Amino acid sequence: MLVLLKATYPPSSAKSAIDIFMSPETPKRSAASKEIASFAYGDSAGYHGLFILEVEDAKFPEFLQAQVARNTYMQSRVQGLQVEVIPGHSVMDTIGLVSKHLPK
Repeated sequence: MLVLLKATYPPSSAKSAIDIFMSPETPKRSAASKEIASFAYGDSAGYHGLFILEVEDAKFPEFLQAQVARNTYMQSRVQGLQVEVIPGHSVMDTIGLVSKHLPK
């Protein structure tokens, strides 16, 4: 499965967000996940980091447990940091999953 992590923080927290993201003390991502891509941008809501991770279905609970620890650590140290964990599938996999259930 694919997992989208979306981190958003206000411009006033940019330095602390970078510091905590780079800190060796921050809990690591689960070894059950592999980063496929990342993307950063800013808009009127603040700065955003998007990370697409690949996680084996059977290891999703292990991944989620590690991600909750990581989120808690980071969010308790970066003012205004919000993190969303969004599990999903590729577009092609989703088409295959739903096509068989659509009316003919």
